[in-house]
Amino acid sequence: MWTGEHPMLYEDKKTFITRLLAIATPILLQNILAASLGFIDVFMIGKLGSAYLAGVGSANNFFFVYNMLIFGLASGSAIFTAQYWGQRDVKSIRSVMGIGLSLTLGVAILFALFSFLSPGIAIRFFTSDPLVIAPGVRYLRIISVTFLMTALGINYTVVLRSTENVIYPMIASFTGVILNTVLNYVLIFGHFGAPAMGEAGAALATVIARSVELTIILSITYARKLPSAIRFSDLFSYRLEAFKKYMKRVFPVVLKNVGWAAGYNMFSVIYGHLDTSFLAAFQVAGSIERLCLIFFTGMGSACSIMVGNRIGAGEETTARKFARNFILINLGISVVVSATLILIRLPIASIYTELTETERFYVASILLVMAAAMWAKSCNIMFHMGIFTAGGDTLFSMIVDVGGVWLIGVPIALIAGIVFHLPVHLIAACVTIEEFTKMIIGFIRFRSGRWMHNLVGKTKKIAEVSE
Repeated sequence: MWTGEHPMLYEDKKTFITRLLAIATPILLQNILAASLGFIDVFMIGKLGSAYLAGVGSANNFFFVYNMLIFGLASGSAIFTAQYWGQRDVKSIRSVMGIGLSLTLGVAILFALFSFLSPGIAIRFFTSDPLVIAPGVRYLRIISVTFLMTALGINYTVVLRSTENVIYPMIASFTGVILNTVLNYVLIFGHFGAPAMGEAGAALATVIARSVELTIILSITYARKLPSAIRFSDLFSYRLEAFKKYMKRVFPVVLKNVGWAAGYNMFSVIYGHLDTSFLAAFQVAGSIERLCLIFFTGMGSACSIMVGNRIGAGEETTARKFARNFILINLGISVVVSATLILIRLPIASIYTELTETERFYVASILLVMAAAMWAKSCNIMFHMGIFTAGGDTLFSMIVDVGGVWLIGVPIALIAGIVFHLPVHLIAACVTIEEFTKMIIGFIRFRSGRWMHNLVGKTKKIAEVSE
C-alpha cells in the first residue's frame, strides 16, 4: 500500500540512481537507434510517394503483430530471468530461456512461410488500394527471412538485459542501424552504381542489417560465456511442469501483446479503408511517436529489471520504492518530451515534401494529439512494461491493455470515422480516451500492492523442476 512517504528519501537513493543509469542508458540508446531506423525508413520510402509509404507501412504493421507475439513469448524469459538474477541462478535462467527459444522459433517458422508464400493476404487486410498493395507485397516477401532472426535476437536480448548485460544489444543495434541506413540510401535510390530497387531495396537492407545484428549478439554471448550462452540441449531439457509454470505467466503477456498490436493495427485498417491519405499521415506520425516513446520504453525495461531483481532477492520494500521512483521520473520526462513535440511538429511535417499539403496538415495535427496524450501513454508503458511485468502481474496487465484498445479505442475510432466521418486527427483525439482510462486503472492497481508476486522462491526454481 502507498505509505505517503517521499519515495526518494531512503538509504539506497545513490544505489538506485547508479543502477538506473547503468541499465537504462544502453537500453535507451538501443531504443533510440531502433526508433531512428524506423523514422529513416519512413522518410526514405516516403520519397517514393504516399502509395509506397502506405504499402511498406502496411507490411510493417503485419511484422509489428508478429514482433509483439514473439516478444510476448520471450517475455517469460525476461520475467523469470530478472528475478532469478537477483539470486544469481544461471542454471534456472538457461532453463527458462530454452522454453522461450523453443516457443518463438516454432512461431517464427510459421510466420516466415506465410509471409513468403501469401504476403498479399496480409497487406489486403490493411488496404484495398492496388497501388498500395503491390509495393507492400514485394517488401513483405523479402523481409520474411528476417522472422527467424528476430525470434533469436529478441530471446537473447531480453536475457542479456535481465542479467544486466545491456551494453551488448546496444552495440549490435548501433551497427545494424548504421548499416541499414547506408544500405537504404544505396539500394532504394540506386547510388554508387547500385540498381534503384525502391521498396525492395529497403527490404534487402533490412535483411542484411538484421543478419549482422544477430551475428554480433551471438558472437559476444558465446565468446564471453554470458548467462544467456544457452546450449542446444537446453532447448529440450525442461519437463512439463516447467513449461506449465512458464506459460502461466507468459500466456497473458502473449495475449496482451498480440491483442494490443492487433487492436492498434485496426486503426491503420480503419484509416486505410477511409482514405489512403489518412493511412499515409498516420504512418508518418506513428514513426515520430515511436521515436518519442523510446524514452519511456527504455525506462520501462530498466524498471522491469531493477524491480524484478529486488523482488527475486526478497527485498519487496525496496522493489516498491524503486517502482515509485520510476513513476516520478517517468512523469518528468513525459512533460519535456510532450512540450518538445508540440514545438517541432510543424517543421517535422514540412520535411515530407512528397506528401500533399492536406497530408502534411494531418501529420502535424496527429502529432499535436499524440503530444497532449504523451504523459498518459508514458504512465501506461511504465505500469505494463515495467512495474506489473516485474511483479509477474501479467494477467491483470493483459486484461487492461487488451480491453482498453478493443473495448474503448477501436469502437471509438469506428464510430468517429465511419459514422461521423471525422478527419484522421480528430479520430486520433477521440481515441486518447483509451490511454487516460488505462492510466487511472493502473494507478489504482499500483497503490493496492496486488501487482507484486515473487515467482522464484528457493523451493520453486524451474531448473529444479526440469531436472
